[in-house]
Amino acid sequence: MNHTTFIVTRFNNKTGTVSWRVSGNLHGIRIRKNFRSREEAGAERAALELRALQSARGLRASPTFLTDDQLREAEAAFRTLADRPRSLTAYLDYALAHYREAEREVPLAAAVDEYVVSKQTDVERTLPSIRQFRSIKNELDLLTRHFPKASVAQLSPPQLVAFLERAGRL
Repeated sequence: MNHTTFIVTRFNNKTGTVSWRVSGNLHGIRIRKNFRSREEAGAERAALELRALQSARGLRASPTFLTDDQLREAEAAFRTLADRPRSLTAYLDYALAHYREAEREVPLAAAVDEYVVSKQTDVERTLPSIRQFRSIKNELDLLTRHFPKASVAQLSPPQLVAFLERAGRL
């Protein structure tokens, strides 16, 4: 019933002029349009066949203010959430309510210095031994030399794992 092949035929008007007719069915609706030139009729035929093809594959044209990149990102987000119990809006609302940017980027060297000072007070209470404290301090010195310009927030778990598993590459 949904015949989607369109044909272009020559048509003689009552006035004696020649027109070109595009005819066919789209979604069960009869289409019949006349054009002055064969090129115009061919372009309409192509547009109608494209609409039929898009409809058959579940695609549709929708006007939007989004750019092409934004559309691709939105489609990717919906694919990511396909098997999730909530909507994209629910997850977005949650992220906006709970996500907080770091107030300041702490350089790794400053964080290490602060940690060493806190451990120094623990050593005075004999919580770690002096030997353990030196070992910790040496490892942290290596870490700051390995990532000299990094902030704490920039270090990812894979980077830290690679650093910690560096056996024999000192």
